[in-house]
Amino acid sequence: MRVCAALSLTLALGACVQPVPVGAGREAAAPTRAPLRVTNSGAAFQMYEGAAARRQAEAICAAEGRRLRPSIYDRFEAGAWVYVEGCA
Repeated sequence: MRVCAALSLTLALGACVQPVPVGAGREAAAPTRAPLRVTNSGAAFQMYEGAAARRQAEAICAAEGRRLRPSIYDRFEAGAWVYVEGCA
C-alpha cells in the first residue's frame, strides 16, 4: 500500500508542473561563452609563452569591460592560446 501511495503522490506532483516549450527562456538565459583565441599580434605564440598570452587575454577582456574566465581546459593549439570560457 505504501508503494502505491508514494507512486500516486509522485504522479500527482508531476502533473502540477507545466512543461517548458522548446526554445522558451532563451532570451533570459545568459549568453553562451565563446572560446577566446589569443595570438601574438597575429603571429603564432610559442607553447612556453603562456604567461604573455594570459596577460594579453586579460587585456582583451578588460577592454570589453569583462573578465577572463580561466579554465582547466584552456590549451595551446596551433600557435594560439585558447581560453575555453572566454570573457565574462
